Parts: sequence; C-alpha cells; structure tokens
Amino acid sequence: MNQLIYSPLRSLNELHRELSRVFEDRHYQPGTTSYEEGNWTPHVDIREQTDSFKVLVDIPGVAAKDVDITLDRNILTIRGVRKDEAETEEDNFRRRERIMGTFIRQFTLPDSANGEAISARAKEGVLEITIPKGEKHKPLSIKVNG
Repeated sequence: MNQLIYSPLRSLNELHRELSRVFEDRHYQPGTTSYEEGNWTPHVDIREQTDSFKVLVDIPGVAAKDVDITLDRNILTIRGVRKDEAETEEDNFRRRERIMGTFIRQFTLPDSANGEAISARAKEGVLEITIPKGEKHKPLSIKVNG
C-alpha cells in the first residue's frame, strides 16, 4: 500500500511554483481562477543549451508584426496581440473558444545572457527567441587601503 508522507519541503516547493506563476503573469487576478477577459497567456518552454538559451513561445494566429520583445535590466518582456477576425452578419457561431486579445510574459535572464545579441523569429505559430551566452559575471575583489 502506498502511503502519503507529509513533506514540508514539497509543500514549500508547490507554494513557490504557484507564487512564481502568479507574479510572473501580470494579468492574473487574485481570488479568481481565470484571467482578465480578452487577455491570454501563451505557453512557454525555456531550454538551456551549451552556448545559448532558447525561449519557445506558442503564439498561433499572432502575426510577427504584432509581437514586441524588449530587454530592460535583464528582464525579457514579450508582448503581443491576437487580433479578432472581422465578423459579418452571416457568421453564426455555435461555440467560440479561441481567445483574442493581448498577452505579456516576462522572464529574468541570468547574468550569463548576452542581451546585445538576442534574436527572434516566428515560424508556424511558434516564436523562437535565441539568447546567446556571454561571459559569466565575475565577482570583483576590492582591496582595502589603510
């Protein structure tokens, strides 16, 4: 028989993951289980490779011109909008689940990231951001004169 064992570390890890998700997503509304109407959150994979980091963002239906990527103080911000199609009087939806509207995702880059050489391309509904690694930050030793 498989017993459940209480683990305070597991509980803390789950709390940390949930808080990270809440604070990372600027559109999250505390006390609700959904996001602001008209906004959505694309799924993201972040992969570390030998010489770079790859960020893969699922943005089906979003044109490359509707995506804005910025880097400020080691915070990578990805913003965009999925625009609604023009409807006509003949359109008669029985069900509509595709979310339209804006999105924003933000990530703190490690010190080893080379922000000057970031590149991005969109292909088949996936935004691929490549962040090359630069020299690692080296701590400085300051000599005290006295």
